[in-house]
Amino acid sequence: MLICIRVGGVEHCYFIPIVLWPVTPVKPGPGPVNYPQLFQDGVLVASFQAALSNVADEGVRSALQSGVAAAMKALQSRAGEHVTVRPAQN
Repeated sequence: MLICIRVGGVEHCYFIPIVLWPVTPVKPGPGPVNYPQLFQDGVLVASFQAALSNVADEGVRSALQSGVAAAMKALQSRAGEHVTVRPAQN
């Protein structure tokens, strides 16, 4: 992502780095055969959820919260009824 700010007719652009989380968690038992990327996707969604408290702007935080909720619902739906997806309690 680039964030560009125009000041006095000059544009100043700042590259925003991407933070990548490891996406190879240890899986207990056999993995889900109908959704092999379940744990990889779960790591990313859980990481976004954990990062919510660090988002300063309420509007951005609210939008991200909605996206995380939709992603959790999609994970549950894709994984099937034999799998439970829920936020971890800290």
